[in-house]
Amino acid sequence: MNGSVPEPECQAIELQGGRELEEENEVDHNKPLNPEASITNKGRAYYWKSCGDTIFWKCKLWMVISSVFLGLLLVIIISLILYSEVYIDEDEYWDPESVSSGNYRNFSGRLQVKCVAQSNYSEDLTKRLIDVYSSSPALGRYFITAQVDSFSYENATAFYQLVFSLPPVADEIMKYTMSEEFVLNVLRQNIYDQEDTYDQEAPECTKIRLDPASLTVT
Repeated sequence: MNGSVPEPECQAIELQGGRELEEENEVDHNKPLNPEASITNKGRAYYWKSCGDTIFWKCKLWMVISSVFLGLLLVIIISLILYSEVYIDEDEYWDPESVSSGNYRNFSGRLQVKCVAQSNYSEDLTKRLIDVYSSSPALGRYFITAQVDSFSYENATAFYQLVFSLPPVADEIMKYTMSEEFVLNVLRQNIYDQEDTYDQEAPECTKIRLDPASLTVT
């Protein structure tokens, strides 16, 4: 023997070692490459499986969640519709009869005319004032009339009157909407808007032009 391992025993040991190595390789192959990803995937699968669980009768969890969201959306839409129907704008609270039978409020003002298409300054300016204030969203419902009292041809200055009718109780309107500054700014803004539409290179006036810097209202 000389202390050597018999050949059959060596072959058995090699076979056993080979099987153990194959088993280890198989175990390593079955292990997931990314344990955290595996856990995440399992969590997602569980989540979707939970959404598919039946809560009662044939209703599943995802159906219940969808119904809740749809119900909330429907409530919001109905609330907005009802609010728009019930809400009353304070500026539109006064009916035309109460306005026409209310208190008169007069304003006087002065402005300079740059040029006019015709020689009748008073008529053109009166029409311009009536158009501006009657079409104003804030002042149109209270506006009665406008007129040019006098016109100075020396410096092309016109003096005019504005007449408004207010509801019997109109403290807030008098304080804000019907203030001198607000009435003046309505006309001034219209003058600026019209200036943008004029042809600055035109040799003659095609319509009346006013000077916004000369405008006053008292």
